[in-house]
Amino acid sequence: MAKSKTSDNWSSGTFFNRLRYSLWRIVRQVKKEFQLLKIDKMNLVIALLMPPGIIMLFAFMSTSASVTIPVKVSVVSYDSNTFVNQNNYSITTKWDNYTEMYLDAVKESELLELIEFYDASEDENEYAMETARNEMRDGNIECIIVIPVEFSELLTTGYPGIIELIPDASDAASIQDKLNAVQDSIKIFVEENDLDPEYVLQEYEEFSVPSKYNFRYNYNMTVLLPFMTFGISFVLTILVVVQEKPIARLLLTPVQKAEILLSKYIVYSIVLALQVFLVLTVAIANGLYVAGNVIDLFLGLYMLGFAGVSLGMFVSTVSNTKTEANQLFFALFIVIILLSGMFVPIDAMPDYLQNIAYILPLSHGAPIIKGILSKGKSFIGFDFFWLLGISSVLIILSFLVINRKRYEV
Repeated sequence: MAKSKTSDNWSSGTFFNRLRYSLWRIVRQVKKEFQLLKIDKMNLVIALLMPPGIIMLFAFMSTSASVTIPVKVSVVSYDSNTFVNQNNYSITTKWDNYTEMYLDAVKESELLELIEFYDASEDENEYAMETARNEMRDGNIECIIVIPVEFSELLTTGYPGIIELIPDASDAASIQDKLNAVQDSIKIFVEENDLDPEYVLQEYEEFSVPSKYNFRYNYNMTVLLPFMTFGISFVLTILVVVQEKPIARLLLTPVQKAEILLSKYIVYSIVLALQVFLVLTVAIANGLYVAGNVIDLFLGLYMLGFAGVSLGMFVSTVSNTKTEANQLFFALFIVIILLSGMFVPIDAMPDYLQNIAYILPLSHGAPIIKGILSKGKSFIGFDFFWLLGISSVLIILSFLVINRKRYEV
């Protein structure tokens, strides 16, 4: 029995000695990784300076975009301000010319720029609509405002007048801006002519950005933050293991391959935390509206970035050369972006693509960030745990691959 106790004490002491020596090697390896990262200025620029720089650029662009750019329009009027007696074809009534009054409202509106007015009721302008459409095709105007025949008559007799709008739909994202601009001219027209509006707008926009914040900037951030955090973390780590010479040299020392990989995870996780902190600091300083908790936003971005780090490390361990790692990175990144739901809603994809999309990290990271920014949600949820699961699987696979991989010293 004494022998057994002595043997157990010796084995437990050996285990703790090995663990302590392993931790000591990992700490030294982490220091070496920081030294290598400090020497590699390009990686430092990509990790720490580029993300805040991109945020500031978007903030500047969004602020510049907030300047009012009037929508270029042409007005085609078929309106007639006279009523002709059908029995003897004599003019019996002459209405007020509301077309001219509406044109004044168009000119007064800061959101519209009147390029051309066509009076299609006159014989020389019988091809007015075709001319206006050609102007739109050539890019000279952005929409056509059409005034129908009974416009003045209906308003004079107390009925609602109708104004038709033909927007240039080749730029679908700006259609709402064009509708808003025409709505502004109608508002001016109604107010200046003491007309009774036939509509009442009562708006309550749930989860909208407060008016004191820049809407365009905040909308861009809901797309840019997850895309940039994942993408930069991914590209930053695809070459950290595949460089054969540093790994081969390290294997001449007592350090283990698993310890090398673990030290890289530690270093780039710390770099990721600093990167997310700088990104959020710059984004909030430039007017980012966070409906939720800033700590939730930090943790959500960190989890998404860590998924990028894990995927980059996995790509770096399975690749045999830098060229192979770069090619694998581009192939994966394109697929992840296309199936992220940013361009095409995931629910609109075929079933087999939906199954692939819901496995990929960015399709879960973007909803987390959007929910925190616009709806005040917590980072804890299904998407967060899915990212945690993906990262864990990639970490395990990376350690299995690097332990089986042979390096020639």
